[in-house]
Amino acid sequence: MIYQQCTLSSEIVALDEKDGFREIARRTLRNGMAPDSVALSADGRELYFNAHNRTEYWRQTWAAPRSAFYCCDAHTLKVKWVEPLAGQTEHFAISPDKRYVYCAHYDRMFVTRVDTQTRQTLPIQIASLGGHKVRVSKDGSRVYVGSIVWASLDEIDTASATFTRRLTFDQNVRPFALSKDGTRCYLQKSRFHGLHVIDLSGEEMRIVRTIELPELPDHPAPCEDRYPFTIDHGIEITPDERFAVILVTTGNYVTVLSYPDLEIAGHIPVGSQPSYLIVSKDSRTAYVSCRASNELYVIDLEALAVRDVVTIDGSYPQRIVADH
Repeated sequence: MIYQQCTLSSEIVALDEKDGFREIARRTLRNGMAPDSVALSADGRELYFNAHNRTEYWRQTWAAPRSAFYCCDAHTLKVKWVEPLAGQTEHFAISPDKRYVYCAHYDRMFVTRVDTQTRQTLPIQIASLGGHKVRVSKDGSRVYVGSIVWASLDEIDTASATFTRRLTFDQNVRPFALSKDGTRCYLQKSRFHGLHVIDLSGEEMRIVRTIELPELPDHPAPCEDRYPFTIDHGIEITPDERFAVILVTTGNYVTVLSYPDLEIAGHIPVGSQPSYLIVSKDSRTAYVSCRASNELYVIDLEALAVRDVVTIDGSYPQRIVADH
């Protein structure tokens, strides 16, 4: 099963991949709520997502809850429970045991931890404003939050629920990925076609390598001409740590790098504005949402080729989660 979030139409769509991506359920949010990240419970029976109010944002007081965290039945998408959240939530990441969800906030200097079993929420202070991308280390011991405003990467110790370290950059932090052993971070920035390799193992986080990616002659990668000045938006390391898969959002293609040497293995043209991807647990398939063309691309990572293209009945599809 594939779950596709659609930002502008305020929808979550469940698609049965085994039945030609047939739609089996749809959840449409009301009152201007736009869904963001999606995740599944450990047993796959529940779907979690967060959302923030797009239409009433500036009309509400600063202290009023403008976001929410939802738990749905994964098959019917019927909402089971909802917890209000402060400010404007951005992306979230779920712990390896699927119990805790860590939600970033664009307008708050904290991350909200949601306990999916007790429904309790806990704000965890960080050192930056503009929280955007979130990742949890494979062992669940650390959470990393990238700032799209203050251009930084913040680290949280999950055992004590406290901020521990911060690394700043010359441009806003966009998507990033972590190595399985937790010693490396692979980070994208606004206005930059490439990535930084960051050593997380020392006393201080530090950049140890910078990779500038080439533009394709028929698919250039220009920078957006307005905030947040996107070029690349999406990076995943395959579970078998064979490839690093990168989305070139403004160039409309996917670049695949061998891992860990990060040499180019291939380029794959896709639809308009690829902005989010996931990789299957067996490392054979990448799923790429193209938000401007309303498409989901299914990529065979062995062949480095598109296997299927699915038209999404919804506006601005971005975040995805799969049960396999």
